[in-house]
Amino acid sequence: MESPKDRVKLNVGGRIFKTTATTLANAGRKSLFGAMFDDNWNLHSDATITEHFIDRNPYCFAVLLDLPRIRELYIPPKINERLLYREALYYGILDHVRSAKWGSFDGNKLRVARSITGWSIAEHGAIRASPDSGCCVVLPLECRPA
Repeated sequence: MESPKDRVKLNVGGRIFKTTATTLANAGRKSLFGAMFDDNWNLHSDATITEHFIDRNPYCFAVLLDLPRIRELYIPPKINERLLYREALYYGILDHVRSAKWGSFDGNKLRVARSITGWSIAEHGAIRASPDSGCCVVLPLECRPA
């Protein structure tokens, strides 16, 4: 359980966000949030400051704050993905966003698909689901190694 001293109030683009220093630190030492709690830049050194203002997009910030909070990324349809990436770059968490966006490989989705054909160099390649939930890339004879 967090202590009252661990709580942080951020005003991002006029919208108030309340979180903890621990959550922000989960973004990593190379992020803006990690820098905020570095010994060289201690946000808690001035007890009179009750909130910290960041002049950025609050809608993107709400999405990005969930990443260190719950370790998942959900991008609502109303959020422009390119804008979200730009904001993630500003906060120093673009790599985290990219990693979370791709997610893990889901063999169940592949099993349902049964067979996914697509374009290859010779236009006859395919990605096929195997019975054990794996996948197989089928290349035409011209593309196979000798």
